[in-house]
Amino acid sequence: MSTTFLEARPTDSDWIGWLKRELAPTRLREIRTAILVAGVVLCVIISMALQVPELAISAYMVFFFSQKTKGLTTFVGILGLIAITLSIGVSLWLYKFTYGHPELRIPVMAIAVFVGMWLSRAFVIGVLGFVIGFLVSYSQSIADSIPSPELLVRAALWLWVAFTYSVVLTVVLNRLFLPDDSPPAEARPKPKGLFKPDAFTNPAHVQFALKVTFGAMFCYILYSGIDWAGIHTAFITVIFIALESTEATLYKGMLRIVGCVIGGAFALFSIIFLIPHMETIASLIVLVAAVTAIAGWVATGSERISYAGFQIAFAFFLSMFQGYAPDTDLDKIRDRVVGILIGLIITTVIFHYLWPEHTIDRLRDALRVALRQLVRLLEIPRPHTSIEAAKTEAHTLIAETPRSFGQAKRYVELTQFEFEESRDRERISFVNLEETLSHAEHVFASATSLAGDQAWNEWRQLPSAAKIVESELRNAAAKRIERAIANGLAIHSDADFSRAFEAWNETVQQLRLENSRTALVSKIVADAQHFG
Repeated sequence: MSTTFLEARPTDSDWIGWLKRELAPTRLREIRTAILVAGVVLCVIISMALQVPELAISAYMVFFFSQKTKGLTTFVGILGLIAITLSIGVSLWLYKFTYGHPELRIPVMAIAVFVGMWLSRAFVIGVLGFVIGFLVSYSQSIADSIPSPELLVRAALWLWVAFTYSVVLTVVLNRLFLPDDSPPAEARPKPKGLFKPDAFTNPAHVQFALKVTFGAMFCYILYSGIDWAGIHTAFITVIFIALESTEATLYKGMLRIVGCVIGGAFALFSIIFLIPHMETIASLIVLVAAVTAIAGWVATGSERISYAGFQIAFAFFLSMFQGYAPDTDLDKIRDRVVGILIGLIITTVIFHYLWPEHTIDRLRDALRVALRQLVRLLEIPRPHTSIEAAKTEAHTLIAETPRSFGQAKRYVELTQFEFEESRDRERISFVNLEETLSHAEHVFASATSLAGDQAWNEWRQLPSAAKIVESELRNAAAKRIERAIANGLAIHSDADFSRAFEAWNETVQQLRLENSRTALVSKIVADAQHFG
């Protein structure tokens, strides 16, 4: 079993060691945490000085839009600005029909959440759909608490300001201080369109959108029906914590509950013991910077803990920022924390019982993609294909396949969250999938070496008969892997593979071929045996 699985979840006796590894410092982590602290502190200064509303959302957007590379941060930020502007424009237009008409506003909110969440799964850049759905629905949700159309328009425009300046600030800070992107990080395949290939055929996208819509609207109707507007954070929470699979939602829901408790505790402690003694904004900045540093350090870690960091920031900002002056009203912090917890509970229940998505299914899909790319790589070169064309195709696959393996590894980590509660049959399936991934990586390493300069030169020097038998052997190995794709489990040996190996072995002995290429082909054959 791979170290990824073994290290993903701590044993009962090694929690301290696991936490030390997860919280271990790195240079990139230090820089990203400093950027988050600087961004949030600047948001506090700007919003307090200019009295820009929705400071909690502005501060959280620094976390939301900060990515691992400056190129990705810039790209996501630009798309976010487009989505924010479009969303506010749509909301202002919808106010003409929905203001003062809850029978229209509630269906419009539900449609906005559904469309936004579906687009977050169907768009190649999901954040674009997410921002549209959240802003349109949230701007509609505040309409019933504002007494006049003029004030409503002003509130919507201020919401645009609160989002926009925060996103711009986040992009600028990351562009200035985040290290330059490495070439592999920049060399990503360009999407062929705005939508993913399965955008209109995969029912999981629609089911995901329906689940989030049901949870968000349930929260809205709940706090509106009982006239407890203070827990409106439940609506925001459901949308922000929606995840791609049930098991990931359950595990990360646990992380978010822990983060919510920590963030709420920080806010409660601050309001009781620190805020009453603060006289200037400088004191508030020191407090916010300290909590943001803790949340940012956790948030910039691996997926196994990062969601707790996001939730610490989320809960602290929503509970702490209640106006432009020190506020010691504990009712507000109680209401907001209760709202967050309600949102977490509702999301967990809905994702557990309604159309549950198992991460192991996503692991299978990701592994199939990686294996198909590996199969194509093994078939190169062909006896009658030009070397230059073969090199171009091989180098393209060598660049793409590691990303597919990386995605599969990510799902291995997520799948382990559901592993302990799974049935024995599912555990066996997971172990087989993980072993298949490990064997495939060994085959890929050898296949990559076959695309090296020395291996190409040795291919050129092979007699035609030797090229044919080697190609047939590689094709037989590829077919063996293809059957693993079809079955999801290891397969039995087939006669074609045995015959191809015997023919290649005889040719090697007759021609007395002893070079690096022959050794690599032998290694591929040995690794391919594990698929049978």
